[in-house]
Amino acid sequence: MKITKIALGLFTAATVFMVGCSATQSVSEESLGLRSTSLYSEVDVIPVKTEYIKNAAGESQLIDRAFENAPPMIPHNVEGMLPITINNNACTGCHTPGVAESMNATAIPKSHFTNFRPDTSLAKNGRITKEGKEVTNTSDFKVIGKPLTKVSGTRFNCSQCHVPQTITGTAPINEFQVNFRTQGHNKKSNLIDNINEGVNTIK
Repeated sequence: MKITKIALGLFTAATVFMVGCSATQSVSEESLGLRSTSLYSEVDVIPVKTEYIKNAAGESQLIDRAFENAPPMIPHNVEGMLPITINNNACTGCHTPGVAESMNATAIPKSHFTNFRPDTSLAKNGRITKEGKEVTNTSDFKVIGKPLTKVSGTRFNCSQCHVPQTITGTAPINEFQVNFRTQGHNKKSNLIDNINEGVNTIK
């Protein structure tokens, strides 16, 4: 009797599962992404030509940041300004603080003039030293920000984070709603203030 009940229960569960599977609606592969053409052929696929803003520096309109402290987009033409090297950076000519205001350009923020990498060395005995202090566990070391008089060597390559705006009608609609905590932060950075909340700064 007990075996019959178990068998009946298994049969009922299998029947419900099979009915559920047969009622599932199928979805075409083409509807899963942004592309409406076949996923298995590139014959008729032509990439959209990338066109960038042609406005010269100083003649362009500032683009609001995508979110608080997001790297701002470059609103002007960068022809002749790339590639950027540590010894040749055309961006600093207009965006260095003190110069930027007179050029009506966004000034490079203080976070780019800060070194967050502690001086680290390895002794012959295998011990790690950070900022002159021996540490047994590197994760216990408090990060220290050292103000610099020039752009940090980790921040000189502007185009690593900042890119020109492209002109296209094929981009998907962005429904992200951004809320800036402080007025004006859609056009400027307060990243160094946020970082310094939990960082000891050497002056």
